[in-house]
Amino acid sequence: MKGHQTALLIGAALWASTLFASQVACAQTTASLVGTWKLVSLTILKSGSPVEILGERPEGQLVFGADGRYTLVALRSNLPRLASGDRLSATGDENRQIVQGSVAHFGTYKVDPAAHMIEFHIRKGTFPNWDGETQARPFVIEGDRLTYVTPGSFGYGASTVVWQRENSK
Repeated sequence: MKGHQTALLIGAALWASTLFASQVACAQTTASLVGTWKLVSLTILKSGSPVEILGERPEGQLVFGADGRYTLVALRSNLPRLASGDRLSATGDENRQIVQGSVAHFGTYKVDPAAHMIEFHIRKGTFPNWDGETQARPFVIEGDRLTYVTPGSFGYGASTVVWQRENSK
């Protein structure tokens, strides 16, 4: 009887793990991304320590449309106001701070639920070297949190980007 109970428990555990895995995979679909997300953090590891690349309170928005289009804007919350009041007359330092404190791009996206990957097909962005590229990002959605990892976009290696859902579908 003991062997039968053990086999039954093992079978139940395998069934539960399969069920959980399929629920996680199903949750990581295009439909689960659709909506508006608020930037929580953009963190890199520099010399083994976490660094918030856009400061402690970055601001940003990521919108995934049901039509497969997306728009992403991520900014430092303390970007400088231009002394001249004219964006075409910014100083070199003002321009540097703005470029280093902002990331934006738009285009189309595709989700590979089996691989837990988002593919961003970048049409245009604030970093022109990305224009026309496809960038794949491993991702996970836990509740209303979206987290994905980027390769060395900021010169320090991989970064972890966390977004919080702003609206419900």
